[in-house]
Amino acid sequence: MSSAKKTGRFPYGFVILILLVALLFATNPKEQQFTSYLRDRIREQAKGDETLGGDLQRMLSGPAASLASVGTVRTDYFVCSTYRIDLPGEDQLYLGIFDHFLRLK
Repeated sequence: MSSAKKTGRFPYGFVILILLVALLFATNPKEQQFTSYLRDRIREQAKGDETLGGDLQRMLSGPAASLASVGTVRTDYFVCSTYRIDLPGEDQLYLGIFDHFLRLK
């Protein structure tokens, strides 16, 4: 007999764990979401820059994000993903979890 039946208690902790894992799985961001995140991040950096360089950066944010995503290696852990971008002289690592991205390195 299981311990839940002996004590008459329902295993709420186990149900919460299952629901959390299901939520993590459902909100694991895809590569397309990461490309959109990069594009938005490039536009944010150009915000407030009213020079020609800022205008060009805003216009080219889409193609730049697409090029960066080509060099991106995604590792899928089912409940979260890591995205590694290898740029010349710089290595960036992002964690994708709950439909958000966190820069780790």
